[in-house]
Amino acid sequence: VGLHERAGKMVAAQFLRNFISGLPCRIHTILTDNGIRFTSRKQDTTAFEHIFDRVCRENEIGHRLTKIAHPWTNGQVERMNRTLQGGNGETLSL
Repeated sequence: VGLHERAGKMVAAQFLRNFISGLPCRIHTILTDNGIRFTSRKQDTTAFEHIFDRVCRENEIGHRLTKIAHPWTNGQVERMNRTLQGGNGETLSL
């Protein structure tokens, strides 16, 4: 699975597909921030389903969003990013 510094919604969705296919177990829930590469729920409730949400739905994965104006919930995502970053020196901002 490749790591990306900056990515749009299509790269985020493909990253998730690749991540899912590389795991020997099922993912139950994903926690992301409210960035436009992950969701359009906060911007427009009448829009088509976001590609990242669709990949989650197709794979029976719950997609949770961090609470807006609650930085401690976003801290969970940032902490996992540091864990995934490990010693390889690359940054994951998805």
